Amino acid sequence: MGREAIFMNEYQIIELLIAYWPLVYLEIYRLLPLSSMLFNTRPQQQDDEIDSIAKILEKKLPDGSTLVDYIVMGLVNKHKTLSRLKIVDFHRCSSSIQMTKEIFRLPLLWMTPERRSSIQKRIYIEKSKLDKYIDGFNYVYQYYDKSIAHDTNFEPIKIIHDCQIINEDTLVGLEIQQLTPFRFHYHKLWINNCFRQILSPNISYDINLVLSLTNADNITHLHLSDPNMETTENELTLLVRSLSNLRNLRVLCLQRVLNLYPNRYTTPNILMNLCTDFNRLLRRLIYLRKLDLSYTYLQSYIRILFSGLIQPLEYLNLQDCRLVSSDLEFLLSMRNLRYLNELNLSMNNFGTRTCANLILQFIPRCTQLTILSIGYCSLQASIIGQLADEFIKEKNQTKISYLSFKSIIPYYSYEFDFLLQKFGLIKTLKKVLLFPQLHTYPGANDDERELVARELYRRCCQTLQTLNRQDLEIL
Repeated sequence: MGREAIFMNEYQIIELLIAYWPLVYLEIYRLLPLSSMLFNTRPQQQDDEIDSIAKILEKKLPDGSTLVDYIVMGLVNKHKTLSRLKIVDFHRCSSSIQMTKEIFRLPLLWMTPERRSSIQKRIYIEKSKLDKYIDGFNYVYQYYDKSIAHDTNFEPIKIIHDCQIINEDTLVGLEIQQLTPFRFHYHKLWINNCFRQILSPNISYDINLVLSLTNADNITHLHLSDPNMETTENELTLLVRSLSNLRNLRVLCLQRVLNLYPNRYTTPNILMNLCTDFNRLLRRLIYLRKLDLSYTYLQSYIRILFSGLIQPLEYLNLQDCRLVSSDLEFLLSMRNLRYLNELNLSMNNFGTRTCANLILQFIPRCTQLTILSIGYCSLQASIIGQLADEFIKEKNQTKISYLSFKSIIPYYSYEFDFLLQKFGLIKTLKKVLLFPQLHTYPGANDDERELVARELYRRCCQTLQTLNRQDLEIL
């Protein structure tokens, strides 16, 4: 019924269907006319399917609303006696910022406008910003308020949806959920440090403010990002304490967060103690399988941070971490390197002969590797060629399917031909990223540079054709 209603553009039927849902459990994606496609197991196919679902859920309709709006209205108007709904699962749906905002507005939307203006806060959102947010919320939803059964008492509903925190929407929703029937349940949590801007000036940025609003044992994926690299040494200390509560973490991303520039710390002892604390934390996360520390300054600190790690890491991202030869040497000494499926060392300067030779040693040690990124590492074409030789040696065991070795400036044409001749022999390889940015090509203007790039691409395609490797995608 739901699929037919969407196909016929009768979206109000979706609202009524959810409001009177006769079952305890509802999977949102099963209401959509794509459900027959949603059983692929390959990661790329799953991503494509999620994108397709997102287009349906977030597409603007003729009346200016979205399908998500009708779903939300159905939930806030759930019939207290005829509906048996207790669990709403947004699994396989989009986890975009806009989608997250809409879902986490449920508690505030359920309240009357008068109650919204008097909500008490424990999360220390600055009063003026909270008042401004509530006033804006009331103005935007004044039309919807007329058709909402505010403060209708019904049994709690568990909302399963990944959580992204970047502004007031998600924080307020988490904070006041206990005052409403809605209970948010999520395994994946994204926090952007920009949300510090809505906190009171006298409050230290601490993710425990967020973790205290949920069951920390449920969180398996945590993604923290600090675009402006503003995290202080005191906040990093608080971060270690907060992360120690997430015992079931499988994926940890601290992008632009853990910056170990010595001049950012009061004393060298504070920096060393912080590194030791993070190492102790990482060793305690026994379920950790994916670690992303990209875009942080970790030069010469890899040994301290990773010492004693025995978890079978499947993914390691150290892009743009200013790594040096001593860091590579320690990585190579780690026994759990053999479990890696994906390794990203891009944007580190490995131009020295010592670093280049160390890079080559990763291939026989990472026997499960399917994705390797070493782009913009100042590696010469001859070294990349030797890298191909290492994969060819392991041809009966290698699983490599994706390789990135983009250079800062283009290689010579004969070097591209030389490299493709080698990588074309690796039968498992399906995609290679080798072309640099357009502005690096020779030419007096962008039009001339584009002509050079197109000619190079044409020649590379010819090389692959002679090798009968048209299946190898080059970008």
